[in-house]
Amino acid sequence: MAYLYPLLRKPNLRRLLSANLLSGIGDWFNSVAVLSLLLEITGTAMAVGITLALRTLPHLLFGPIGGLVADRFNRKTVLIVCDLARALIALSFLLVAHEADLWIVYTGTFLLVAFSAMYNPSRLSLLPQIVSRDELAAANALDQSVFGIVMAIGSLVGGVFIALWGSEIAFLYNSLSFLASALLLVRLTVSKQQEHQESDSEGESLEQAATYKNVLRFIQKTPIVYAILLLTTLWPIGGGIINVLISVYAYQVFDAGKMGIGLLYGAIGLGFIVGGLIAQRLQRYPYEVASVGLAIEGFAFLLTSFSPTIYVTALFYALSTIAGGMGNACLNTLLMRHVTSRYHGRVFALEMTLSNVLIGLSMLTGGWVLTVAEPRIVGFVAGVFVTLSSILIGRFIWKTAKGKQAKNHARGDGRGTETFTN
Repeated sequence: MAYLYPLLRKPNLRRLLSANLLSGIGDWFNSVAVLSLLLEITGTAMAVGITLALRTLPHLLFGPIGGLVADRFNRKTVLIVCDLARALIALSFLLVAHEADLWIVYTGTFLLVAFSAMYNPSRLSLLPQIVSRDELAAANALDQSVFGIVMAIGSLVGGVFIALWGSEIAFLYNSLSFLASALLLVRLTVSKQQEHQESDSEGESLEQAATYKNVLRFIQKTPIVYAILLLTTLWPIGGGIINVLISVYAYQVFDAGKMGIGLLYGAIGLGFIVGGLIAQRLQRYPYEVASVGLAIEGFAFLLTSFSPTIYVTALFYALSTIAGGMGNACLNTLLMRHVTSRYHGRVFALEMTLSNVLIGLSMLTGGWVLTVAEPRIVGFVAGVFVTLSSILIGRFIWKTAKGKQAKNHARGDGRGTETFTN
């Protein structure tokens, strides 16, 4: 773990990751509390379905806006404003007491996700501004580990927290977590030179920064970026179905109930933690890890369809997210390296918008398919789709990177090593 210390000693990175940790755990507590409250008030799954749908729609509407805002305004300020807005919105759930108050749940859920959709492009775009180019891979790996910690704590502790102290305390904690995140971000320092160097040196006007036209043209002319975005777009088609299978495996296949769901989500979170830590060890090989990692993730998903027990299933889910965490960290690093910073917000917004919308549609489709097909067959098909997509596009990413590296070396400009390795 000694190789982590220099990076963790950077105050700005610690503040950004700590803010993400606190607000992420708060989000999980809110999700568990909201779903429990809905079932308690209505006694039906309809309200739950509407709420889950409202977690997808805002990404389609506000994700692209978040990208424009990230590339147009000060990214630190955007994060703080979004956190303060979410802190206020989270308190609205305390007003819910009867079925007539469901509109508050729906409105609050929509607004929370809307501000999160605007928050995330700025958060990812800010990372290259607070660490050096050589530290990007390790920083993204750490970010994946934090994501795993959030999921593990949220899934394992969230239900217990609600059972002991009630939904009201969970809503209050969620609000305070956003406030604490904002206070951490206030202390984050980004030099004026870092904030403006891209727009000053590359001359994009404010009007151009408020559109996607130049960004789409850039993506079309940059095959490796196009391939990465295609891969992160295809994965949710199978990944959404796999997410639905978590509950189905726990309840229907292995009859493990809530404990089974907690076990599987805990395994997934642990996998992201371990995957992030391993990715830091392999940061010199981002193309290889991205290509191989996501294919292994899909294959591990496929293996869940043959699992004999809930514990073996948890093991396969952990393996899938170890590989997936490594792959995701490397893909984010590659986007940050190959996309000029003045486009970072819009590129990450496009990626997250497509991913979230497609994963929502996939979950909806998966829920319907599972009413007419065996869960293990559905899991096998979804795993095959993710595996083949990752192999085909991953191979293209790898070949493109090696071809460009060889071309740079042949020209003698020395950029092959600088661009494609740390």
